[in-house]
Amino acid sequence: MKHLHLIGCGLAILIGAAACETPSGRTDYTGGGALTGAAVGAGTGAIIGSATRHAGEGALIGGAVGALSGAIIGSAIQQSQRERIQEQSPQTLARVDRGQPLTLADVKALTKAGVSDEVIISQIRTSRTVYRLAANEIIELHDAGVSNKVIDFMVNTPSLYPPPAPPRRYYY
Repeated sequence: MKHLHLIGCGLAILIGAAACETPSGRTDYTGGGALTGAAVGAGTGAIIGSATRHAGEGALIGGAVGALSGAIIGSAIQQSQRERIQEQSPQTLARVDRGQPLTLADVKALTKAGVSDEVIISQIRTSRTVYRLAANEIIELHDAGVSNKVIDFMVNTPSLYPPPAPPRRYYY
């Protein structure tokens, strides 16, 4: 029985570790925090409740408390990150909010603000930004602390978002 609880907790943490996204594709720390908190809380509540043969009730209570706590923490993280970006580069935050393409300076600003690789990549994906990076730009990004994962994603954007085909002309 203990093995089932451990497996359940492990799965809950893995599910919760997956970032939630808004319908527009932006990372949602509040939702991710709530999901993670609910999963961990439910697992913990089930384990604690199983000692008194009330695993189900413990899981429900733990899940509810965990979801609320996780949402509060996730929201605080998201707000803190927005404030750091606003301080460093207000124009970057404006582009992010409007879903506009990110410049190289925006990617550097997001990195400097401590935004995770997954969030930066998600924003690039959402805005469908295509980069055609020269060698000196790749070096500049690397020197600014942008991770290889983000740079690799940026280098591969032309193949991810090819230009639309020109309209066909029909002659009669």
